[in-house]
Amino acid sequence: MTISFSRPSRIDALTTAVRGSVITPGDTRYETAAAAWNLAWTHRPAAVVVPADEDDVVVTLAYARQLGLSVAVQTTGHGVVVPADEQSILMVMSAFDGVRIDPAARTATMGGGVTWRPVLAAAQEHGLAPLLGSAPHVGAVGYTVGGGTGWLARHYGLAVDSVRSLRVVLADGRVVVATAESSPELFWGLCGAGGGTLGVIVEMTVALAPVDEVYAGNLFYPVDAALDVFDRFRTRTADAPTELTSAFNITAFPPLDIVPEPLRGQTFAIFRGCHSGDLAEGKAMVDEWRRWRSPLLDTFGVLPFARCAEISQDPVDPLPAATSGRWLHEAGTNVGEAMIDAVVGDQPPSPVLFAELRHAGGAISTPNPHVSFDARTGAYVLELVGLIMSPEADVELEQRFGHTWERLAENLATLPGYLNFTEGQERHALARHAFAAGTRDRLARLKQDVDPSGIFRHGIGL
Repeated sequence: MTISFSRPSRIDALTTAVRGSVITPGDTRYETAAAAWNLAWTHRPAAVVVPADEDDVVVTLAYARQLGLSVAVQTTGHGVVVPADEQSILMVMSAFDGVRIDPAARTATMGGGVTWRPVLAAAQEHGLAPLLGSAPHVGAVGYTVGGGTGWLARHYGLAVDSVRSLRVVLADGRVVVATAESSPELFWGLCGAGGGTLGVIVEMTVALAPVDEVYAGNLFYPVDAALDVFDRFRTRTADAPTELTSAFNITAFPPLDIVPEPLRGQTFAIFRGCHSGDLAEGKAMVDEWRRWRSPLLDTFGVLPFARCAEISQDPVDPLPAATSGRWLHEAGTNVGEAMIDAVVGDQPPSPVLFAELRHAGGAISTPNPHVSFDARTGAYVLELVGLIMSPEADVELEQRFGHTWERLAENLATLPGYLNFTEGQERHALARHAFAAGTRDRLARLKQDVDPSGIFRHGIGL
């Protein structure tokens, strides 16, 4: 496809050339169209393009190339790295929302703008499940190619390891279907470098796991028992079966109407998990916790995996939030103490909403030479999430996050960077700690090959 745009730049040329929407500053739709799910980030692009199809993506990239604009790619806007500005186009992939399930092959094929929610619903009709994370309203593609550790991870692996093919539009307009067999180098790079860094992923096919029902939920304990709960979690995970993916969590539930009444305004130490093997074995393991200490609230039980969002209970409405995460090679008592201090330590009340330590290992640690995702050998991954309700809270969150990682320097894994748990400049900077040196060099060469002019400069730095 040969496309030419005249100079000086006129946005109406792009508007005429695409079937989808082109929205510019001054348009009443602009603020909504440019918004990220995470309200802490603000895009101010020269234009928001909502492509209707693959041809629109090709045309938009041609426009950007000729006029020297960069392109930021967004599905939900949970994980913004470099916000779009007046020298860029924000490409919103929401129209790419198709989902196809092949129950015989146990695969799901989905558009580049789909969230996990419709994929999960369609797969569960066949007793299958994608390797999604804790929140089904997150974009499937970005989550997956960034690694993807969810409630089935120890049993079935990272989401990135489930990828079978990626249909991608490159910076020069070429459309490539990348698999481990065809275009293996591009496939390798995309599966780890994340979306919007090497190209625009318009379609993805992933393998599905044979999961219908799980034994999952939460045990809520008083926060003053947090260290006891943490010690038991650490002890019990030492010999936990791979069928169990679990976490120790401290959450200060805000006094908001969106929080269920029994939790609203309260702080708890929580053991949560998902056992995706024999249901009776899962129940027996949680019964041991119940006998150890009776929880204040117990939500564990047999759960259709279609309702897996109930495990983490992540907020679904847009919020101004900050998140930070690292892989840890071990979790001594100092980890539990740092988590407690981050959420409830000091005065005034901390803006950190929760700290969660997820047990890793199992299938997560299985090497995969077909993908560039390197950071998978940590025994645990720790995530910190806070609410930015004021400029002061923003500053304090940055300080608390930084202080926590300083305290845990000796616990960090060899490759501590888990980019899906970071945003903005932190994700950009942490990329050098998410890949081995040889992987970084190889990714840099691939980036130069497929995007020499740097159209995609809103993803991680390569």
